[in-house]
Amino acid sequence: MAKKKVVKKKKSGISAGTVAAIGAGVAAASIGAYYFLGPKGKQHRGEAKAWMTKMKTDIEKKLQKAKSVTGPLYRDTVDTIAAAYSKRYKEHAPEVKALAKKLKAGWKNARNNIHGS
Repeated sequence: MAKKKVVKKKKSGISAGTVAAIGAGVAAASIGAYYFLGPKGKQHRGEAKAWMTKMKTDIEKKLQKAKSVTGPLYRDTVDTIAAAYSKRYKEHAPEVKALAKKLKAGWKNARNNIHGS
């Protein structure tokens, strides 16, 4: 009997999942750029700025009721309000998440602003 040759295929450095993730990221960035820089970009930026400012104000109002602001309380408050805004502004959910992350990173500064006034 003749033996069959087994040929091993060489793998490229990038998996199909990685390629799909990169493609999805490029598509999302393109959509976001068109949304904020396209024909109605100025209007969209204004709307985004308005809800971002309102979200920050809502967080500050809720935290002013607390006697002392701790890290966990601040993060929970930001998460709660961010979840509400994600539901209300579904098309801006990634931006809401990014703003929440940014706010949580600067909680000490926010604490000083809330109790400093």
